[in-house]
Amino acid sequence: MRASWIHAATFYRKGGGETIIQRVTTRTRRATAATVVLSLAGVVLFVVVLRRAGIGAIAGQLANLGWGGFGLVLLLSGLRLALRSLAWMQCVEGPGRLHFRHAFAATLMGEALGKVTSLSNVVSEPAKALAVRAHLPFSEAFAAVVVENIVYGASLALLVVVGAVAFLLSYDMPAPVRWASVGAIGGMLAIVVVAVVLLGTGIAPVSGSVGRPRLRRVMPRYLTDRTARIRQFEQRISRFARRCPERLLPLALCECAYHAAGVAEVYVTLSLVGTAQPPTFLTALILESAGRVINVVFTFVPLRVGVDEAGSGLLAGILRLGAPPGVTLALVRKARVLVWTGVGISLLLYRGLSVRRALDEAAVAASAQDPPGTTSLRGGTNPSSVRRSFEAGEPEQRQEPLA
Repeated sequence: MRASWIHAATFYRKGGGETIIQRVTTRTRRATAATVVLSLAGVVLFVVVLRRAGIGAIAGQLANLGWGGFGLVLLLSGLRLALRSLAWMQCVEGPGRLHFRHAFAATLMGEALGKVTSLSNVVSEPAKALAVRAHLPFSEAFAAVVVENIVYGASLALLVVVGAVAFLLSYDMPAPVRWASVGAIGGMLAIVVVAVVLLGTGIAPVSGSVGRPRLRRVMPRYLTDRTARIRQFEQRISRFARRCPERLLPLALCECAYHAAGVAEVYVTLSLVGTAQPPTFLTALILESAGRVINVVFTFVPLRVGVDEAGSGLLAGILRLGAPPGVTLALVRKARVLVWTGVGISLLLYRGLSVRRALDEAAVAASAQDPPGTTSLRGGTNPSSVRRSFEAGEPEQRQEPLA
């Protein structure tokens, strides 16, 4: 196996002695502590939700599902992972090509790492690119990951808008839930508009707005501190749209098929476990879109323990399906996530990597992707030089700290 990213990226920052590895180690330690705390809180909520829904009722619904039904759920979820892999393949530019078996294995490993830590996408997406570096340069693979994630985010926003509108028009609900749905529609529509502008015109609406002095005063600091990174992402997606317009339709179809398979998974699960009223594709669409929102909002909670069950049970009750089937749905989906996470971890171990080492390498890779001039590396190390040194197989170098 080629030299580790960790060895390739050990450089000292100007004006101090902190290395990238030391910073990443600090970050991962904090993330580990946060993971433990959030997991404990999630477990408490999980127990409370199970007791209120009724453990006996949930056990009976799981028996209705059976191993055959769970196998069908696994098949549908595996199809979704395959579709995300195909979408990633569509985003690869340049002469290199990514084969499906490599993309699918990398997707499994990256998703597994994202599920076992509160760093989530910060780790999982660079890990995918690292997993295929023997077949495709890391810079090309990671650029494709970024493009695919942006298009996926736009398709997800559209799914949430459709689900929220259907929810508002079809069901009575408490005022807080109604206002939350309206807020979700507004926020997701903004994302869709930004994606359409990027793909259609090449204009950089977010970084262009953040960069204006008058608007910087009212913009969140989170955005203003990351203008260079946002601009880099916008340039990548607009460049992809200019260079590969023929791939936009297949890419969009893959993302839409991914969400359609998710709706089918919800419908099949509810149909098999049994509900107070027969489920429909409309209720499945609403539950799937709400589940995606929960995944995004509570991405820092490992496996969304407790949160997923509480949200799904509450929404299923509003949809007149009954709270227990909603909790059971969340449990079934969590079980299939654990199965695929186990497959991803097994692939990591097969390649001779421990989970900790893979997490560290992915965190370093994520840090090294900051554009020049940003403060993410907290110093003057040029991440592109780290990347070139690694990909060229050069020996480890060290830049002595300046006085």
